[in-house]
Amino acid sequence: MTRGEDALATAGWYDGRDVRDDALSAVLRTVALVEPVTDGATWALFPAAERALREFHGLHLCPAGPGQDVAATGCVVDPTEARHALRPFTLLGESTGSRLFPFGRTDTDGLLAVDEEGRLFSIDHGGRWQLGDTVREGFATLTEGRAPHRIAARRWAWSAPPTEDGKPLVNAVRTALVAVYVLHHRQVFSARDLRLTVTTLRGIGVEALDRTVPLPGGSLEESAAPLAARMEALIEAEGATMKGAELKVTVRAPQDTTAPLSSVSCAVRTGHSAKAPAMTELSLSAGPGASVSRARAAVQACSEDLARYARHPDHRAADV
Repeated sequence: MTRGEDALATAGWYDGRDVRDDALSAVLRTVALVEPVTDGATWALFPAAERALREFHGLHLCPAGPGQDVAATGCVVDPTEARHALRPFTLLGESTGSRLFPFGRTDTDGLLAVDEEGRLFSIDHGGRWQLGDTVREGFATLTEGRAPHRIAARRWAWSAPPTEDGKPLVNAVRTALVAVYVLHHRQVFSARDLRLTVTTLRGIGVEALDRTVPLPGGSLEESAAPLAARMEALIEAEGATMKGAELKVTVRAPQDTTAPLSSVSCAVRTGHSAKAPAMTELSLSAGPGASVSRARAAVQACSEDLARYARHPDHRAADV
């Protein structure tokens, strides 16, 4: 038995504990005492939250030592203690793609909530955190002082050397198609188009062009040259110029992609540096919700693949 499990037993938990009446009474008070926010959102109980509250409601856990990574803290399980945090937990649920229900409060005034997958989350003055993939794992994080996982947007960027032909737009398109492959291979999403943006004055001037170009069928490698040619034609038709401008090719999630993977995107830009106008930058970005659980693992795998490609751009996409 770990120290976290000792803390749980000391608080009065036992296998098979079910305080149904007390838990549901607290749920009713939580829902009834909070007015909907401006967009009409309200607290809604779901099975994972009900199970967790029936098992743990009313417990007050104490720290099980000084803490392994951070200071250990206790918590009280009572949804009314976090009922006023409807807006921040609603926003957190929108980013993760999973609703949350208030669960309690830590001894340091962090607010607790459980989501539809049974994960335990906290919001405090330091940010938003995932405490565990289960409530019991989250309790151990708190009482044993384990480092929680911060929920935050992330961005990676790499420099890819220019191609031998010296055509920045062609290189940007080829690099973007590598990103298309990686995102599909890692089951993040299958892109259907590329977005071309041309901004004057190395990216700080006016937006001269912003167009979406559908991806053709067939091999991604064979698509690079035709796509670049089509983009060049769009730039000329708009009366824009690539000289002294930033060219950005973005790989976005299709409209039917659900959160949190809908927040993931790749961008390739070139021409943004006056000192090295042919330099190509590849970046991967992901919203807060993609920093937890399965989405986090998929996005991390993408970042590792793209980093390998940036180090060895002569590799074929399928070799990444």
